[in-house]
Amino acid sequence: MYSRAVVDYVSFESLPRKFYLMDTFEGMPSEQFSAKELAAGLREWYRYGDMFESTQAHFKTYPNVVFVKGSIPDTLSSVTSEKIAYLSIDMNAAAPEIAAAEYFWDRLVPGAVIVLDDYGWRRHFVQKQAFDEFAAARSVSVLTLPTGQGIIIKP
Repeated sequence: MYSRAVVDYVSFESLPRKFYLMDTFEGMPSEQFSAKELAAGLREWYRYGDMFESTQAHFKTYPNVVFVKGSIPDTLSSVTSEKIAYLSIDMNAAAPEIAAAEYFWDRLVPGAVIVLDDYGWRRHFVQKQAFDEFAAARSVSVLTLPTGQGIIIKP
């Protein structure tokens, strides 16, 4: 699990910070995919059972990890942090991903990193286009990594 690797690497349990894990923990609702994304077969790729309890168990040694179950953008207001240094976006659909990026942009501190999990993958062309537009509107660039991920650094 990507988020677990991050909290392990920085010994997050010892930091006076919160790490929010926001997800449906049940896969993406069909209505969050655009017609183009459905035509690309994304709905079939991101269907899974309830993972909430197993995810909580995976992070049990991290008391400062906060779980927010539900769809984006509905749950965005659950995040109370005013300063955000790291944002990892992996919802596999452009609309909720852009909603999250727009919601948190003004809270990101200078030098904050946004990781876009599916940015460089052909099947996720709608997400790439949406984030290219998002970045251009803010006069920033998206760096494409060999992993297929994209990185935006807040100036």
